[in-house]
Amino acid sequence: MSKFGERFKEVLAENNLSQSAFAKRIYLSQGIVNNYCTGKREPSLDVLILICKELNVSADYLLGLTD
Repeated sequence: MSKFGERFKEVLAENNLSQSAFAKRIYLSQGIVNNYCTGKREPSLDVLILICKELNVSADYLLGLTD
């Protein structure tokens, strides 16, 4: 699993959000969000920015650049 996937799953859990609920919130399929969580896929820059804004978390944190 990628660092992004691990941290993304962690932040979703901290916000009490399921993958499905978050996917609906940002207009993506649950499958795509699952792929982000499992590390099978990385979000585009535009989607990364959207995720960061929706979850109020920095991209540096999600990408494993900071703690």
